[in-house]
Amino acid sequence: MKRNIFLGAIAIAAAVAGYLIPAVVVLLVAAIIHVIQRRRGANTNEAPKPSEMTVDELTAQYGEPEDVVLLNAARANEALGVILAYKDFLIVEGRRIYKSDITDVTFNNSGTPYAPGEYQVIIATSGQGFVHVNTGYDAAWTKDVVEEIKKNL
Repeated sequence: MKRNIFLGAIAIAAAVAGYLIPAVVVLLVAAIIHVIQRRRGANTNEAPKPSEMTVDELTAQYGEPEDVVLLNAARANEALGVILAYKDFLIVEGRRIYKSDITDVTFNNSGTPYAPGEYQVIIATSGQGFVHVNTGYDAAWTKDVVEEIKKNL
């Protein structure tokens, strides 16, 4: 009887250890990967991307715009929240797009049957392809934004 209990305890310990050891190995590998990625991110001292710039930085770089088209009120001071309209070009997501290169402006709902998505203004250009800019979840607002952009062309 004692022998059966002893063998059963050894079998249970082996089963637990069999699952425990791979679990510990997976956790150690995940921790090492996390540390490596964190170190890589800490060592990058890059300049901010144009889309990460503020409206004040863009106006300091390009001058006062003729018009400002508000895309997202929550991001009104960021390059992703506005389009700055100048005489010959637009600043979209911090990038300069010449008005002569713009072929069409429309909008699209980026949602899928499985997840809601924001409406996007789509600017078709001859040189840079398509530029997609999120405007939120309101179709009427996005339509007004498209009309404002077309007015500035």
